Amino acid sequence: MLRCFPHVDKELKRTGVNRHILWAEYYKEFPDGYQYSQFCFYYNQWKNRVNPTMHIDHKAGDKLYVDFAGQKLSITDKQTGEIINVEVFVSILGASQLTYVEAVGSQQKEDFIAACEHTLHYIGGVPDAIVPDNLKAAVIKSSRYEPTLNETFSDFADYYGTTILPARAFRPRDKALVEGAVKIIYTRIYAPLRKGVYHSLKELNDAIRPMLEEHNNRLLQGRNYSRRQQV
Repeated sequence: MLRCFPHVDKELKRTGVNRHILWAEYYKEFPDGYQYSQFCFYYNQWKNRVNPTMHIDHKAGDKLYVDFAGQKLSITDKQTGEIINVEVFVSILGASQLTYVEAVGSQQKEDFIAACEHTLHYIGGVPDAIVPDNLKAAVIKSSRYEPTLNETFSDFADYYGTTILPARAFRPRDKALVEGAVKIIYTRIYAPLRKGVYHSLKELNDAIRPMLEEHNNRLLQGRNYSRRQQV
């Protein structure tokens, strides 16, 4: 029974697919198996054990969460030896958890929007909505009901045919995915990078990319597929 749950978990992220459909397919193959309520009960137990903090069901292509990591990286001026701190942009797709990471010069709107555009090229598509934290580059005025978006970022969204849905204040779940991604990249990207010296953003991002690919191609805990395989 447990061996079918990774497949169930993956299929639930497809548009139009629900637990009852997947249970019916399961029951057709195993007519002596669990009834629907038992099926859901054991699936929930498995899901909570595999990922006890994530209780939101995301659909494929639904939302892309974007933010900056709290800790910065750095590059070293080749001429003077000066160490220059740089920002790290992180984005993650809600359904697949496919992650994109890029070092940028600042949190200003030009760098932020460029990183968002690079994300769309990396994931190979446009989500229904982009969910930023209340960054100044994205949101001019926060509001529980009708936040005011940065005009340039709003134009960017219109150009790509997507919607901006700023994370709601005091709603930790809106930020949980990207914050979780940041914690992982601290281990899988930041830690290995500490051994190197990089003289430009390009050098730093060239070093980040293979580690990012390894992260996205690694099997998810308790599942038989990776972030990349779900896209």
